Amino acid sequence: MQARRARVLIVDDSDHSLSPALEPGLLRHDLEIAAGAPDAIRRIDCAARCPHDVILCDPTIGDDLPGLDLWAYLTLNRTAVAHRRVFVTSPRLPPRRRVFLSRIPNLCIERPVDGHALDALVNRRATGPGVAWTRFSDHEGSRYLAAPAKASA
Repeated sequence: MQARRARVLIVDDSDHSLSPALEPGLLRHDLEIAAGAPDAIRRIDCAARCPHDVILCDPTIGDDLPGLDLWAYLTLNRTAVAHRRVFVTSPRLPPRRRVFLSRIPNLCIERPVDGHALDALVNRRATGPGVAWTRFSDHEGSRYLAAPAKASA
C-alpha cells in the first residue's frame, strides 16, 4: 500500500536556501513554501480545517519573526500543530540554538538531508494522527534523526 500524499509546509528564509535542499525528497507530497515566519503563520492559520502534516523550518530563519519565535507562536497559539514542526538545522548551528533544540520535543534533522530519509519521515508522519516521535543522537551526539517512539507498557 502506497503512503498518502502528505501536506508539507516549508518555511524558507529570505535567501530561499531551505526549500531547494528539501524539495527533491518531497516530490511525492503536496508542498507549500512560506516566505518567512509571518507567511507561515498565515498559511498555518488558514489551513486549520486541513492542517499540514509536517512543517519544516530552520530554527534561525527570518528577520521579522525568527524560527524559534515561530515555534513559540505555535506552542502557545496552535498547540495542535506545534508537534508537526520539524527543525532542519545546519552543522554550523550556534551552541545556544543546539541547547534550545535539545530541550524541546520537536524532531530535528541536520543538513544535508538525505532525500529518501526525508520522504520516509514525511510518510510516517502522514500515516495518521497521534504518531509519536522521539529524538536520538548518533554516536557523535551531533545529529538528530527520526525514530518511532517506543510504546509505553
